[in-house]
Amino acid sequence: MNRYEIRVVGHLEIRRARALGAESCRHLPDGRSLLVFALADQSATYGTLARLRDAGLELESVTRLPAGDDAEGKGNGHASAR
Repeated sequence: MNRYEIRVVGHLEIRRARALGAESCRHLPDGRSLLVFALADQSATYGTLARLRDAGLELESVTRLPAGDDAEGKGNGHASAR
């Protein structure tokens, strides 16, 4: 399973992040949201990006996390979206 950090413009509600499949959502001080997704394969990645687009979210960046990186364990204001 691959993990990705996806930044979108605006502060996304935790409930909405959960509905989009995010594991966690963190509000950044610059007015953006950092979402973390665990995605099985490339098809799931493209499907997630399509859901974000369909939700009207403006995508800023997509970063694949190194294997074994636990974004929720970093602290710094992560709010669980489970």
